[in-house]
Amino acid sequence: MRWLTYSSYLDEKYGKKLYRVGVDGGFSCPNRDKDGSKGCIFCDGSGAVAVYQRTFEKGYELKKELLKARIAGIEEQVKRGLSFIKRRYKADEAALYFQSYSNTYDSVENLKKVYDYALSLYDFRQLIVSTRPDLLSNEVCELLKSYETENRDVWVELGLQSANDDTLKKINRGHDVECFISAVKRAKAHGLHVTAHVLLMPSYDDLSSIDKLIKIINDTNCDGIKIHNIHITHNTELERRYLEEGCFASISYKRHIMLLSYIISRLKSNIIIERLMTETPRARLVYPIIYPDKRDLIEDLEAYMEENNLFQGCLLPSLENGV
Repeated sequence: MRWLTYSSYLDEKYGKKLYRVGVDGGFSCPNRDKDGSKGCIFCDGSGAVAVYQRTFEKGYELKKELLKARIAGIEEQVKRGLSFIKRRYKADEAALYFQSYSNTYDSVENLKKVYDYALSLYDFRQLIVSTRPDLLSNEVCELLKSYETENRDVWVELGLQSANDDTLKKINRGHDVECFISAVKRAKAHGLHVTAHVLLMPSYDDLSSIDKLIKIINDTNCDGIKIHNIHITHNTELERRYLEEGCFASISYKRHIMLLSYIISRLKSNIIIERLMTETPRARLVYPIIYPDKRDLIEDLEAYMEENNLFQGCLLPSLENGV
């Protein structure tokens, strides 16, 4: 491959396949009102729950369960997730992935109880916690670092989405770019691995914003990146605007390939490319309805970069020099 894939990183590090077991720890998000409204304009309240854990689609609801009930629910999710990866991939190595909503949105005491219990259920090789940059204090970083052992790494996934503060306001992220930079610095200072989430939004960000985004990822020494394409799902502010205005600039497949190539060729070669597109169940999509399969995207991106003699990091010097 012409970029550092997540699978190749895992194969080299562990010598065998490792798969994520995504769980919902009963967390919510401070960026949404108590009645489930507002939040990021693209958020449909599903909390990015893993497909195999989503027994039915649901709208946003506050997590009102007692801590004891939340913890008890994790056991069934872990069993279901482990059964899935063992059945489908014949995998024994697993990572515990707190995927849904903002997984540091609680007291440190409660976080410890949730993490402790979940990690006691299996010999996980990684602990991965997805959260917001404004919910990563030094105390939380210290707690997460305490779970690192000789056989377990700890990763934090942080949403940046855009390097443009005006765009972050338009999509109602509730934090600015500096907040993300500070959070990554705190995480790295505590020895944690960091993956950044970014969102390609032609309606809001031009190429100069993409260049700023790349520079931030490189300069903060993020370990990985997940790249998403903007799309509209049901029960979102974005859907409401789309229905009222009647148009929305999404990314064509060809343009997405070109932007992925542009970004990857300017990223440091040691940054893991963990995701290349958003994967959303068809039932939740409003627009665009049709988008290629992930495997087709990888093949087409590989062919495009080979045709143009591009590979990860090959254009990094030109970006650093402002050319």
